[in-house]
Amino acid sequence: MEWFGCRVRESRYILSEHAMRSLVSGEVGVLDIEAALLAGNVLEERFNSMRGTSYLVCGESNGKPVHVKCAADKIGGLVVIFAYVPALPFWESPMRRSNIGGSNVIDSGGTCFFCGGAMTKITMGSFDYRREGQLCVIKKLPAILCQQCGEKYLEAEVGRKLNALIDEKKFSHTEQANVIDYE
Repeated sequence: MEWFGCRVRESRYILSEHAMRSLVSGEVGVLDIEAALLAGNVLEERFNSMRGTSYLVCGESNGKPVHVKCAADKIGGLVVIFAYVPALPFWESPMRRSNIGGSNVIDSGGTCFFCGGAMTKITMGSFDYRREGQLCVIKKLPAILCQQCGEKYLEAEVGRKLNALIDEKKFSHTEQANVIDYE
């Protein structure tokens, strides 16, 4: 843990797109991630032949449990792969995974391309989808979620139907979007 803390204190870390999504959603902030990496504990260590070893760190920030998946980069820095607040259905407690099984778990070959984690079918409340420069927010989208890294997948038929709905402009309503010009 000292190695993680050193990288945080020296600002020698980068945030992946997954981690940035957590920031934008408001679920976890940069200070939450830093607090977990400074004072948390390694909950899991996973080895991937292509990417090396990654760590799931469990920490706390302002009384809130925070999980941070991270790994070393090739030049001695830290990569924050993703961060989230552990909760049901995947976590019984911040330190203990749920025993999810039955028909919700994808069978044969159902592992994440990126990390090899187990996959589960879910319905997403909101999914931002960008196609040819057009941003759409998709509600109640059936998807497949990696329980380990949080990557989301769509089955082929869902993807085809989604593109057809966009092509046919079958929008149910519009919502205001917030825009930030980062300078």
